[in-house]
Amino acid sequence: MSKNETFFFRLIVLIGLCNPLYAKNGVALLTSIKSNADIELLDRNVPVKCEPFGIIPLERMAATGASPELCRSEIQKFYHSHPHLKHFAREHLYIQQSYHYETVGNQCILYANAQESYSEMLLNEGLAVMDPKTDNKEWNEKFKRAEKGAKSHQSGLHETLIGKYCIKEEQ
Repeated sequence: MSKNETFFFRLIVLIGLCNPLYAKNGVALLTSIKSNADIELLDRNVPVKCEPFGIIPLERMAATGASPELCRSEIQKFYHSHPHLKHFAREHLYIQQSYHYETVGNQCILYANAQESYSEMLLNEGLAVMDPKTDNKEWNEKFKRAEKGAKSHQSGLHETLIGKYCIKEEQ
């Protein structure tokens, strides 16, 4: 192999090793929390809207529920009786702190508590349900385990009629 070929080969290997640094995961700065389902990050000075991956949070259920008026009413009653859960994201995530995250489609997986994702945290508290459209073997098991824990403890939406009014039968 000539010097030029060796240089070219080494350059290709170096570029290949650096490529994972520009993948769709990384560290971003949390810039705003509008609700439990609406979080914004800043990644390399580019704003990123972070919608929790693989779940349907209560805020999204209110808009797309089976009976929207009854659903919104039940969610409002729930948040009125549990005001700290309405601000769950603000209590567990910190603005101007950096978090690891991955993007999956137009949603993101935010690692908020060591290896536990923010989606799992919402499921554990009963503030969301698994999205039946999510087909990801790695995450489906984690989400099922978190949702099962919330159901067994009757926490969050599992202690109310939210499931009846907000979750469509086809799910």
